[in-house]
Amino acid sequence: MRYTIRQANDGDAQALTDFGRTTFFDTFGHLYPKEDADFFVAQRFSIDRTHQDLNEAGRQIHLAFDGQRLVGFLDCGPLGLPVVAPKREARELYRLYLDTSAKGSGLANTLMEMAIDWARGEGAAALYLGVYCDNARAQAFYKKYGFDIVGAYQFKVGNTLDDERIMEMILD
Repeated sequence: MRYTIRQANDGDAQALTDFGRTTFFDTFGHLYPKEDADFFVAQRFSIDRTHQDLNEAGRQIHLAFDGQRLVGFLDCGPLGLPVVAPKREARELYRLYLDTSAKGSGLANTLMEMAIDWARGEGAAALYLGVYCDNARAQAFYKKYGFDIVGAYQFKVGNTLDDERIMEMILD
């Protein structure tokens, strides 16, 4: 594989913020009114929020580079989804974002395997994630790894409420 993957640090905050914003708009921007997307991105991908994420206990953020160019990131941590009766020591995959140039390259597989290995290393009995109900490509990818839909919730993007699915992968 041509990618270099490493754990993110505070020095990566601006690059991670910029990449998160760009990738969110490229992937999901068409789903929302501009003011909702702008509001969400300003909150979720602010430099302060990124620093907070990078320093949160129990959180793992890894960056993937093609040469010097950031082309993906993996963000995992403690379970925050509204899961009914979560499994022991449950963990969550918050985001697995790729630049369009890295899609189909196998990088998503590598990052997913890292997330699963990390969750197992944390002693988690399950790994959870939230995915947009109409994101068939992502759902198919997660199902390939053994994730199943176990619930639903509303994810707020500005004033828009997304219909999200909660997926679970049993690790025991």
